[in-house]
Formats: sequence, structure tokens, C-alpha cells
Amino acid sequence: MTVRLERYDGVARVTIDRPEKRNAMTDAMWSQLEEHLAALDPGGADRVLVVTGAGGAFCGGSDVGGLLDDLASLPGRIAVSNRCVLAMRELPIPTVAKVDGVAAGSGANLAIACDLVYASDRARFAQLFVHRGLSLDSGASWLLPRLVGERRARELCLLGDPLPAAAAHDMGMVTEVQPADALDARVDEVVARLASYSPPALAGTKQLLNDTWTRGLADALQAETDNQVAVITTDAARERISSFGRTRGAAR
Repeated sequence: MTVRLERYDGVARVTIDRPEKRNAMTDAMWSQLEEHLAALDPGGADRVLVVTGAGGAFCGGSDVGGLLDDLASLPGRIAVSNRCVLAMRELPIPTVAKVDGVAAGSGANLAIACDLVYASDRARFAQLFVHRGLSLDSGASWLLPRLVGERRARELCLLGDPLPAAAAHDMGMVTEVQPADALDARVDEVVARLASYSPPALAGTKQLLNDTWTRGLADALQAETDNQVAVITTDAARERISSFGRTRGAAR
């Protein structure tokens, strides 16, 4: 029962590893995940984060065993998982969820908090809270309406039915669906591309998109200008602009 962090070629990979319980997260595992996220080196050694699960599942959510034993500590325990979801959203490096099998409850929300979600054709997503007599947590009420629209979000959350990967893709919850035996290769391809891009450019792009819900168009245009001026002075931008100009012309 663990959450592992591994690094290779600029990629940080977090694997939720408790397959006998479909990778359901204990309090200790949420704390491990929070520590791993805090230990990342965005823009330095770590250029992309991949989150996945072991043993044919992504994450079955939070383990509800013992949930009623210590209600006084419950807000603090939930706060840890909330911080993990928020960190996934706010990391300046691209985050990619690789989902095979079930992604349920807080596990589903951990996945959809990522920038990109690649799922196998046997993956399924479910907001199971209502089936446990619980209401939403881990960001579902904020993430889902923005991804699939309010009406669909209400259906998913109030009924709690499992959603096949293809349907999740059609709704806009998932970036792409691949056959199970092609998922690893596809994610590796995308991650390699992301790792090759300029970290300041990616970080600025992510921040602009994150802030879109709090800005009007005029403010967004100004923020884009400010960020572009800052990014264009980086070595990565200078090199790519010069190379692009030599080969294809100078259009942005």
C-alpha cells in the first residue's frame, strides 16, 4: 500500500499502488501523494507529471473504512486530499492522468484535475459519493461543470452511475481513449513532446488557462501580453523563434 514517485528523462511519474483495493487511497497514501507533489522540481528536473495506478485500476477513491471512527479529525483528513487535487491543478508543469480501469470518487477527481487525461477503452469514471451516503468532495462540484456542463454534471453526481471512457471522452472529461494495450505508448509519446517544450511557455499557458474563470476578456488579453513579454525573453523562446524563422518564416 503505497504511492510511488519515480523520475526519468524529465518526467515525474506517480503511481498509486494498492491493486487489491483498486488503489483506494488511505489517509497515509494521501499524505504520501502530498509529499511527492511538494517535492517536485517544476521547470528544473521535473518537466511533466504523470499520475497513474497499478494493477489495472487508476484509483477507486478514498478508503471509507474507519470513516466514522474519528469524526473530529475528518475535516483535516479531507483537507489533505483537497490539497492534492489543488496542487495537481496549480502545478506549473503539465500534468497527465493515465487511466486504466476504475477512477471513482476522489480518484476520478484526481484524474480530471490533470491537464490531460488519457484513458484505456476499459476505463470508467464514477462519482460514487451518493452511493456511500456522502456528498461531493475533492473538487467535483468545481471541475465537472466546467468540463461537461452543468446539466451533465448534475446527472453524473446525483445518480452516481459509472461512465465508460468513450462516453467520458464525448462529454469532454477525457482527452483521448486508446485500446488498453496502446495506452502506455500513447502517453509516453505525448509526455515526451511536453518534456521537450519550454517550461516557461508551458507554465505561462497553464496559468492563463487557470485564471480564465476569474477574468474578463480585456483582463485576459492584458495578462496574455504580460506573459508573452516575459516568456519571449527566455533562452528557449529565443532559440525556437530563431529556428522557426530560419525554416518557415516569422509568423507567430
